[in-house]
Amino acid sequence: MTKRNGETGPTVVDAVQLGRIEATHRGFLYQHLYVAAVLLRAAEFKVSSVLVESDEDLEILSDTGHIYVQVKLRADILGWSDISDAMDRFASYRALHEDGTRAGSARFVIASSAPPRPSLIEQMNDPGWPADVTIEWPDGRSRSDNVLPWPRPNVIDMADHVRALAERLPFAVLTPDTLMWKLAGVVTLAAAGQPPRTDHQFRSTELPKLFEQLVIQLQDFPAPPSPYREQEDEPSLTGHGPIRMITGYSGSGKTSWAANAALHTAGTFIYFDAQDIPGGGLAAGLAREVAARIYQESGGLGEVLLPGASGAEILQSIGREQTADEPVTIVFDNAHKPPAADVAACIRAAKGFGFVLLGQPGRNTQELAALLQIGEETLVGWSVDTIAAEAASNSCVADPASCQMLLDQTGGLPLYIQNAVEIARTEHAGSLAEFCNKLAGLVHTVETAQEFILAHVIDALPETAGRLLAILSLSDIALSRDEVAAYANAVFGTNPTELAASLRRLRTAGLVQTFGSDALKAHDAARLVGRSRLQELGDVKAHTARVALKDVLAGSIRKRWEYRKVALYIRMLGEAGEIKTLVQFGTDEVFHEMGLWPIIEPHLMAAAFADDVDAESRFWALDGIVFNEMRKHTGNPRKHIDEMKRLTEQFELGGDERLAVGMKEMTLLAQEGDAEGAKRLMNSVRAGLRNTPAHSRIFRYNVASSMFFLGEYDVAESQILQVMDEYFKLLGIRPETVVGLNPPQLYPLLTKTPTVEDDIKHLADCLDLLAKIKTAQGQISPFARLHAIKFYAMANSPESLIRVGQDLVDEFMNRHDYIGAREIIETNLLPNLLELKLASYMIPVRSHYAVVLAYCGDFPRADLEMERLAPYEAGLSPQGRAELTEQRRIIAQLKRFGPPPQLQLPDNLQQRMAAFRDSITNNAPQGQRTRIGRNEPCPCGSGKKYKKCHGGGG
Repeated sequence: MTKRNGETGPTVVDAVQLGRIEATHRGFLYQHLYVAAVLLRAAEFKVSSVLVESDEDLEILSDTGHIYVQVKLRADILGWSDISDAMDRFASYRALHEDGTRAGSARFVIASSAPPRPSLIEQMNDPGWPADVTIEWPDGRSRSDNVLPWPRPNVIDMADHVRALAERLPFAVLTPDTLMWKLAGVVTLAAAGQPPRTDHQFRSTELPKLFEQLVIQLQDFPAPPSPYREQEDEPSLTGHGPIRMITGYSGSGKTSWAANAALHTAGTFIYFDAQDIPGGGLAAGLAREVAARIYQESGGLGEVLLPGASGAEILQSIGREQTADEPVTIVFDNAHKPPAADVAACIRAAKGFGFVLLGQPGRNTQELAALLQIGEETLVGWSVDTIAAEAASNSCVADPASCQMLLDQTGGLPLYIQNAVEIARTEHAGSLAEFCNKLAGLVHTVETAQEFILAHVIDALPETAGRLLAILSLSDIALSRDEVAAYANAVFGTNPTELAASLRRLRTAGLVQTFGSDALKAHDAARLVGRSRLQELGDVKAHTARVALKDVLAGSIRKRWEYRKVALYIRMLGEAGEIKTLVQFGTDEVFHEMGLWPIIEPHLMAAAFADDVDAESRFWALDGIVFNEMRKHTGNPRKHIDEMKRLTEQFELGGDERLAVGMKEMTLLAQEGDAEGAKRLMNSVRAGLRNTPAHSRIFRYNVASSMFFLGEYDVAESQILQVMDEYFKLLGIRPETVVGLNPPQLYPLLTKTPTVEDDIKHLADCLDLLAKIKTAQGQISPFARLHAIKFYAMANSPESLIRVGQDLVDEFMNRHDYIGAREIIETNLLPNLLELKLASYMIPVRSHYAVVLAYCGDFPRADLEMERLAPYEAGLSPQGRAELTEQRRIIAQLKRFGPPPQLQLPDNLQQRMAAFRDSITNNAPQGQRTRIGRNEPCPCGSGKKYKKCHGGGG
């Protein structure tokens, strides 16, 4: 059949009945779509619940009152007869509100698809028309409440309106059409009083679920590694300002740090990963995560997920609700990926939240920091102890030196270390030292994660910036800008403009670190790839770079002496092939003291037995080797002394060579207990000794040392006291002058002769030997070791300083002054050990420290220190393992029986300890010593001005 509107309908017997049925269903559908529109607008207008087919077609409850709505779909205009029954009911509802039976005020709305008759309009305009009753129709002008949708003339138009509202719904999973018909269906179910809405009611708290807005958290913190290994000086996740930016290369452990910190920090933390999220969808994605976390338990979600609200508007809405009492921090990962302006806009919208941004170095990160006006923070990386623990847990053998080497090679970045340890385990039978040596020589055969990740960053650089990084990668210390300029010019002829441009690119990429306002260096993690790029420039250019760096360092050392600068200079000498200069260093005690012997030894060993090296250089190379073997009690000094004697005789070397080999053999025989042989050599060496005070002092010191080894303590003491007295006179001070002065005060008082540095070191050796002689006789020399430490500090002799410091600790322990012993280690030995990275002393000093802690009764810290040392055990020598086992035994015994009582200290313990720390603190090297003004009082205490006393040049 054909309907009146021209459309085709079903063929039926009673067309009138069909029309009545269709009209009924159109009316219900229109009403249910109207209700769906109200539901979609409910959160926006603070509606608490919506009822359907209760007293009226629709009822809306809110804090402001109760709205009763009669919905009319009319084919013709609306007349009084159509609404008279509703008006009667409205009157009864009004009475219930007025007498308090129902709470709040009441308002009444008739929503009609058709306009009212003129007569009805006339009634509406009559003063007697109830003020709380409104009739709304499509072309009408009066409006009762914005929560109600404007009536549409027919079902189709009402459906279009509902569809448009659904399109504006944030995070909707369903298509607008699907959501519209779902809502119409559930309204029908509620109108019928069927479960789950037998009460005919929709509550605002259930609307997001009803709308199927995807507000579950799509992201959460990745699980931190188990076990999680903390980075050194790891920062807290909160407390450093409302917006922070943590930058680091991929593999630096940023996400793991944040995930672990979130587990152990009070407050609410929300994780959001911006990886692969386009800038336009950033705010919406962040809003979804924040809304889901904030409202998943507390409710109120529908109030922020408003139709048509943008992601930024939702963030603003949630942010306004946050209070300082319940801080919420958003960890925003991969912040370098989206456009910086989009990230900044999200953060500005989300006021009320704290932000921790995690990102990689680069232009985007710098731009974001500039937009937000914040600085960049970095994670320091794993410590040497942590590397050892990681290696041990993967069945690798790790010693302190190889762990320090891996730290320098990787910058301490956790992923790079884990990958290196895995390669050491699978490719090098678990030997971390073997792998690190291969890596240092760029002869490893498996590409590391570090190389793979950073190669992409470095390959994206302009050629000039890449070349600059290649040569900077040779240096593991910071160079001044002038030094970098001279270096780059010597290698590539780089002009200042090119250099500045390259440095900007390297800094933006995070490949160069700055220190203060003037110094910079290549990032440790980037140096491995940078050095391989240097090799790609060819052997000639690589050699030129090493020679140029060596020359720059030589000039820098003359201006300012620094330990690490000298260490790098020595290494460059070796890589540049300047063996003769290295041989000279090998005979200088200071380079043995600084822990640089492992760098020098391979070159000296090669030179000592090379036929193309002259006999004199070979001799002095052996002299350095023997000196180290005897002081460390390692190697085969007898074999090398015999070779020195052969060279002396075969090539008729001079008196200095004969004196050197004679004194070394004399000391070796004394150490071996051969008194007859040692004394025979004493007489032989004395007969051939050059007649100079310097040679005499050196000889007599060695005699005293030999007598000590032979147990002839009276002779040894007599000799060493004489030599000490001569050194004090040479330096222009008396022994009592040293009391109460620390090195910066003491050094200006010394007479500055050409040999002053050697004389300081030799006086320290004499004081050390005197203390040993006294200890061997069961006596004490209260100031000998203390003063030796001061002179070793001035002589830049850290190994002797630490060794004598340990002897001083034992001296205090023997007097039961455990607190004093602990002070020495904590204020002097450990800081020097960490600053100078003397790997060979790390286990002895720290295990010694653990025992001292146990004597002080601090067993938890003693156990913790021994626990930290356990991963190194497999890499120690048998003697080292035995020492560690013995320290454990001592600690266990002290736990069981307790230590002897602490020596009773004076009441002014704190003042005494402060003065003691001042007196033994190892101060800066010579190049950094404090200068005393010529008109200032002389530190010696004479009361005269410095220029009239020790500063007068006499």
